[in-house]
Amino acid sequence: MIYNSVSDLIFSNGLVTLFLLVLIIMALAAYVHVKYYVYDKRFMDLASRIPGPRWYPFIGTAYVFDRDVKENMKNIVQLTTVYPNVSRHWIGPLLYICIQDPKDIEKVLSNNSLIWKSDAYDFLKTNLGNGLLTGSGEEWKRHRKVLRPTFSFQILENYLSVFNDKYRILSEVLESEMDKGIIDAYPYLLNCINDVMFETLLSTERNEQVQCKGSRSYFGHCIVEISTICLSRMFKPWLYSDTMFALSYEGRLHNKYTGFFVKVLKEVIERKRNERKLEQKRAKNEEIGDKKVVGFLDYVLDHFEEINFSDEDLITETATIIATATDTTPVTIAMMLAVLSRRFDIQEKLVEEIDQVMGSLEDKP
Repeated sequence: MIYNSVSDLIFSNGLVTLFLLVLIIMALAAYVHVKYYVYDKRFMDLASRIPGPRWYPFIGTAYVFDRDVKENMKNIVQLTTVYPNVSRHWIGPLLYICIQDPKDIEKVLSNNSLIWKSDAYDFLKTNLGNGLLTGSGEEWKRHRKVLRPTFSFQILENYLSVFNDKYRILSEVLESEMDKGIIDAYPYLLNCINDVMFETLLSTERNEQVQCKGSRSYFGHCIVEISTICLSRMFKPWLYSDTMFALSYEGRLHNKYTGFFVKVLKEVIERKRNERKLEQKRAKNEEIGDKKVVGFLDYVLDHFEEINFSDEDLITETATIIATATDTTPVTIAMMLAVLSRRFDIQEKLVEEIDQVMGSLEDKP
């Protein structure tokens, strides 16, 4: 073909490129449609019987959600009032079934065959690996069996002295902030929970409450941002591809925060290993007060060969426990404090109940 000018050549090549791009998009759309909406017709028919927002091809019901995580929470709360029992939501090709009835939740959680996680959990595997939270099937069963002894009620009860110590520091820090009026309690709670998790699970002093003095530590900041990015990704089908996510701004931030988070945990694990090598006799129990306890990291290192854990397994489960506890516990406590702040009558009843169960706090050491 003969072109009259360079512009004709560019224009012609541009049309070819555009045509190929449109063709590729149409082919991908056809593939997704056939794979998810035609091939498993019975699945689609059953899903359509569950109430939920109006569904559209390819985008599903993603239009009801917002890119901003905070706005999404408002939308989710609103949806729970519109669909109070069960609802279905399509985000791209993924179907999510939301249940609220405690009886339905109990049936799902008590079913031993429902041990395979949804595709949405894959978003967490970048920073949490294939651990207890994200793993499925036989691998999940193996990790659960290994870790169960480290979370017995007897061991958790023996952590009370650590809880009391860290919460006493939290109370003192919050008391020093009373003159400021209304404050955001979340950073204080986040630092406190980090201190608790490091000392009880990793037998390591963190002291973020004292060092950060109300500002969110960078370690805690990383955990919060990782969680926020993963949650935001769930509502952005164009970031479902690991390649697209890695190239995105959110993906680069995620890698940055994950790198620091895992680096800290690796340093703690390596330091504990070195400390144990220097000991003449390695104690399997660490004494706290008058009781014997086995911390998570101590237990795994003591039984490392016996439980057939790899270094990757150890880092994965350590990251899982720290991240999940640090992400959920401060939010729950902050919500409780927000509600209690409006109900002085409930505050008095709570103090009475604590005194009945624990005795007067003034008598505690």
